[in-house]
Amino acid sequence: MPLKTLLTGLFLSVMCLVPPALSQSAQNSRDELIALLGRLPEIAPIRNQLVAQGFQGEKLALAEAHSKRVMTDDLIAGYIADRLIALYDGRLSAASATEGLIAPLYESGITHLPVKELVYYHKVQRVLLDGMTPRDCGLLVKGQLRPARMEDVIGRAEARLSARTLKEFYRIQYKAMRLGVTRAPRQLSPAEAARIQTVIFEAVRKRVESASNAKALSNTLENFERARNATACEAAKVFAEAVLDITGRDQQKALLFLSAP
Repeated sequence: MPLKTLLTGLFLSVMCLVPPALSQSAQNSRDELIALLGRLPEIAPIRNQLVAQGFQGEKLALAEAHSKRVMTDDLIAGYIADRLIALYDGRLSAASATEGLIAPLYESGITHLPVKELVYYHKVQRVLLDGMTPRDCGLLVKGQLRPARMEDVIGRAEARLSARTLKEFYRIQYKAMRLGVTRAPRQLSPAEAARIQTVIFEAVRKRVESASNAKALSNTLENFERARNATACEAAKVFAEAVLDITGRDQQKALLFLSAP
């Protein structure tokens, strides 16, 4: 199951499971909330969702262990508990609380990974696109999939990964989450961002020009949201591959640019 989807789903489950009468005491009961979070993998129907998405055997065990590890981690659960308390206090809206949970624990943490793990993470992201239909892939990269459908599409693609790949992917995700709790996202300076955009543009241009459907890809990248789904999917793959091809001193900056929220 996609990590961000898992986090959002579990977060919303907590909001539903904690009754109004408990919410007042929960403001001063951080430990109680952390304990509830730790039980969520057993309370929420995570296993059923994973099985429906195609997880089985060793991969199902890995996915279940991953969700349990996340929600029983004191650092991660403590952060989520603090967000819930802020929600019950009225200092945070439900929408802000959910987004505030995901961004620091995921996008921020990824930017602090070493280059080797950043490369691995983005290579897996690229492979996931191959596990989707061209239509679903295109809608996903254009940001036009409904949340529930997106969960199912990405989950099914993850279920097609090998157990070895999935294990390493989950390890990197977990590491990124812990980093995201305590660190702000690493950002490129405006000058670095501008320069690396030029580097990426040149890498993508070379990739596109060497493709048999160069004109279609070029038109797609110029008007991405209106592109045909299949072409948008192919263009996204070309873009990811071009960035992953960048080496040397620009490699980390290109991957940070790719990792930006």
